[in-house]
Amino acid sequence: MQKKIIYLDRDGVINEDFGYVSKIENFKFVNGVFEACKEFLDLGYEIIVVTNQSGIGRNYYSEDEFLELTEHMRNEFKKKILIF
Repeated sequence: MQKKIIYLDRDGVINEDFGYVSKIENFKFVNGVFEACKEFLDLGYEIIVVTNQSGIGRNYYSEDEFLELTEHMRNEFKKKILIF
C-alpha cells in the first residue's frame, strides 16, 4: 500500500509569515492549522513540514535559534494533536 503524504510549508501555512520569524514570541500559528492537520491524520496522511530558512544564510538568526523555534512548534503540535 502506498503512503499518503502531505507536505506543508512552514511559513504562511503552519505559522503566520511576518518575514524571517526566528523567535518564539513572534511565532503565531495560523488559525485552524491544528484542526486541518488532525483532519489529514484522520484521513491517513503522514505530514511533513518543509521550510526554506534563508534568514540563516543571511545571518538574521542562527541555526540554533531555528532549531529552538522548531522544537517549540513540535511541542505545540504534540500538545494539540499528538503528532511529530
